[in-house]
Amino acid sequence: MPDANNEAQRFYQNLIDIGLGEETISHCVFLKKEGRNRELLLTLQNSRRTLLEQIHIDQKRLDCLDYLVCRLNKKGGVP
Repeated sequence: MPDANNEAQRFYQNLIDIGLGEETISHCVFLKKEGRNRELLLTLQNSRRTLLEQIHIDQKRLDCLDYLVCRLNKKGGVP
């Protein structure tokens, strides 16, 4: 468990909580240590974009599932 008073440990834990892969986490930690904040921000924005794309894919799947369940409830069988 990271020390809540240590900024570097909190930063690292936040990257883990986001669900980033170890390679991306290492890259982000390196960029932060080097003070390359613009590159760090771009890396995090790219990770956000990827996560949002996955959310949209999952939302489409959920919509399809809801549609199927609704049809089954209305007709009592597979459409």
